[in-house]
This record gives sequence, structure tokens and C-alpha cells, in this order.
Amino acid sequence: MSGVVRWNPFDDLGSLLPRDWLGRFGLQATTEWSPRCDVTERENEWVVHAELPGVEAKDMDVRVANGVLTIRGEKRSERTEEEKGRRYSERFFGSFERSLAVPENVDVDRIEASLKDGVLEVRLPKRAPSAADEGRRIEIRTS
Repeated sequence: MSGVVRWNPFDDLGSLLPRDWLGRFGLQATTEWSPRCDVTERENEWVVHAELPGVEAKDMDVRVANGVLTIRGEKRSERTEEEKGRRYSERFFGSFERSLAVPENVDVDRIEASLKDGVLEVRLPKRAPSAADEGRRIEIRTS
């Protein structure tokens, strides 16, 4: 049949269904996800908030290199329920990574990060403006 697009409902559920169950149907579960980030510019700093519920600081790595802020780590969760003689157990292990460009006016030596209630906050202080930041007029030569 030409022109027919087939939708596979399992494509959207890859990371939500147990791996064993998906394997029976020849499907793979995805284990990567990207945390939601909000970036706010304030007078003296930029602030990044990344939503990382259930992730501990020891499972994260926050770095800045070559003008890029990278937040990466691993999320692990395990859940077991027992009800009326039945037991349900599920485990999830997945890596994540999020990279954001760092504005040129950031003092990278003073960047700080903190984690509270599943939200990572990264503060990127702006450096004091210098004459070089304001630019300069360039003369145009004529022949």
C-alpha cells in the first residue's frame, strides 16, 4: 500500500514499559532522556534550572569547557509492589546529558551549582564589562 503511514504505538512508550516485555516483541527500550532546563538572565548572572527528580548529586557531573555547560549523569529507580499474592517489580537505569552554550560574558571560574528538591541550579556570574566588550570602531581604508 503506497502512501500509508503505519504508526507503532510502542515507539512512544519505549522508556515506560519493562525491557523484558518489549524484548518479546523485538522492540528496544530507550534509556536516555534529557532533563528540562530553564535559563534566566539576571542583572549580574545567568541561572540554569534543570529538573532532575530522583537524581542525587553523586550521580551527576556538571562541567564547563570550550564555551559549553554540560550536565550529565545517571538516573536510577526501583519500585516493588505486592498485592494479594502478586508481586510487581520494575527497575529503570538511564543516562542523561544536556549541553548549553555559555554566554561570552560569564566568569567561568565563579560558576556554582546546587541541588535541592530534585532541581539543579547552576549560577553563571557575569564578569565585569571591559573596554574590549564594548568593541571598537574599525577604520575603513580606501585605495
